[in-house]
Amino acid sequence: MVFLLETFRELVGPEAAGVDAWIERLRGLGGAGVFRVAVAGTVKSGKSTLVNALVGQDILKRGAGIITSLVTRVRPGPEPRASLRLKGWVEVNREATDAALLLAAGHDGRPLDLRSEADRGRIRAALEDLGDRVLAEGGSFDRNVTLLRAYLDGYERIRPWLAEEPRTLELGPDRFAEHRDFAGDDALAVYVDDLILELPGAGLPPGTELGDCQGYDSPNPRHREKVQSYLMGAHATLYVVSSRVGVREADLRFVRDIKALGLLDATRFVLNADLGEHPTAEDLADIRDRVAADLAPLTGEVEVPVVSALRGLLSARQAGGAGLERKEELLLALWEESPAKVLDGFGAFRNGVLRTLAEGRSREVERTVRSALRSAGSALRARVESALAAAREETDRLREEKDTLARARQEVEASLGGFEKAVRAAATEVREQAFRGVDRVFHPSGGDLALSFLDKVRAIPAPRVETSGDRRRFYREMARVFQEMKAAFQALKVEDLNPRAVEAIRAVWADASGTLREAARGPAELLTRNVEAYNREAERLGLPVTPFSPPELDPSIGRRVIPLPSAVTYAGGEHPADRMLALAAQWTRKAASGWARRLVGRGGRKGFAEGMLADWAEAVRETLLEEARSNLLHYNEQVKYQVVGRNLEALADAWIAAYRELAQAAVQDLSTLEQAVGRRQGERADLIPRLEGIRDALEPLAV
Repeated sequence: MVFLLETFRELVGPEAAGVDAWIERLRGLGGAGVFRVAVAGTVKSGKSTLVNALVGQDILKRGAGIITSLVTRVRPGPEPRASLRLKGWVEVNREATDAALLLAAGHDGRPLDLRSEADRGRIRAALEDLGDRVLAEGGSFDRNVTLLRAYLDGYERIRPWLAEEPRTLELGPDRFAEHRDFAGDDALAVYVDDLILELPGAGLPPGTELGDCQGYDSPNPRHREKVQSYLMGAHATLYVVSSRVGVREADLRFVRDIKALGLLDATRFVLNADLGEHPTAEDLADIRDRVAADLAPLTGEVEVPVVSALRGLLSARQAGGAGLERKEELLLALWEESPAKVLDGFGAFRNGVLRTLAEGRSREVERTVRSALRSAGSALRARVESALAAAREETDRLREEKDTLARARQEVEASLGGFEKAVRAAATEVREQAFRGVDRVFHPSGGDLALSFLDKVRAIPAPRVETSGDRRRFYREMARVFQEMKAAFQALKVEDLNPRAVEAIRAVWADASGTLREAARGPAELLTRNVEAYNREAERLGLPVTPFSPPELDPSIGRRVIPLPSAVTYAGGEHPADRMLALAAQWTRKAASGWARRLVGRGGRKGFAEGMLADWAEAVRETLLEEARSNLLHYNEQVKYQVVGRNLEALADAWIAAYRELAQAAVQDLSTLEQAVGRRQGERADLIPRLEGIRDALEPLAV
């Protein structure tokens, strides 16, 4: 299309062609964005196995740990390639410092730096000193212990790759296999923030992506926040439930959050079946029906197809000529004898997923590219027909009435200018109204949602404490109080504030965009009437006419532009964790020296310690409230200026551009075009066939 526009401009001259804006617009499109499908669920539900089965390659590490926040994104590509986004030392040291709070490894109040041999030694000593206290409830390793061990174990291998800020590591075809070292080993995966894999022969349509998300029941709220962020940017979600355990409390919590975030309509559920666990088809069917029934209170009636992801993967590998291990061959043979295999609908399910990807991508292309091509084609076709009429000397009869057409064109241009001014003015007024609406929701001094959230922060309970005369144990209790209350605060943001904030923003945006649409209605109708009047004049004179249909733009706010409040970091100078560390160290030294006890002058040491820890819990709560107020204030401003304000401006720009494109396609400066063609009358033998060639090349766009 750009070539055709440039060819026409070359034939008649830039001023007469009037196509420069179209050329710039098309060159700026750069293709549609990536169409994303998230694969989500709880830990060990079979998400990675399902992604592997969908692409027919055993490419993702199965059974990843729970300490990583990694989202692995799989895309089609001409050759194997991996792009790893590595955390920077700032983020790594922040996570290590927060985890070490529980271990009394930072009792001097100084944040840790893993690049320091002394700090790494302090962490090792603290881990060794914990003994059986490394175990959390249920007998598993405490996540802070697991995180620190992974950081220590991977330090030497990762050190050459990390920088102060995040950086991207590219692995080409010759090093592609190394991505498994990063994604499959917790000691390296803990340093990775994002992973994109490009695969040839994966069967994925161009411009699409499957995202393998971290299990939502990770104990770290930050990990759940990362999953929420990816789902907010995805176009659809596949939610995986394991047939071994069915719907668990963690699944219900996740689905509840998906619904609150407004993503349920784009979510499809699938039961990943372990065929070896189900002796009959009836047994597996009962589990499928029970899963659908358990989800129904949140989702309504929902279809849950049954697939065996591992069977699909092994079958695809076998069909592709890849060698299977003896154990895998035996599994396939065993499953062939299983009565439950009749319910395995993996083939149809995979075809449906690929169809969703292809059709979704096609819709993205339609929105971002094809409409622009059609508009440009309509404008060019009308100009080519007029140039052909001038070149064939068929325009003599028009000259007496060309002033009438020129006046009609001027009316269109004037109403287009009026439309733009009216939309800009309305956007400014609506913006101020919307800002006040945002304040009524998020401002910590009076926003409804903000005040409700602050009340919940005040209600965060203090954990039970154990007192003793041991200084390190006392400090560890203080650190544990801070750590657990801080974790409860973060969980409250992710699980309660995030969904409510997204819902509130969408409500504010619906009001704002609706008000802007109403304000633009009158000027848009005037512009439409003037274009139609121009077209009637053009038709009367026998000129080609481009139909004018007022654009219907989607005013819904894009999910990818809504930030999550849990991602807002404290912006009040010194970070609360740093201040807490210093304060804890100061209180600990006072308690150890007996200064505070002498100050009190009475009471037992145990009673004093309990009182001190109670005061400490209150201090932690006040600091969390201060952080919450700061977060809400900064989020309030972010929503106003980065979300509502920016999107109102973008919506106004889109409406103005759409109407301008249609008006420019409909009207043309016939006098200038006639003059340009007249200057080339001596070249008619060459000019006419070239113009006809452009017209013929435009025909496919008319379909």
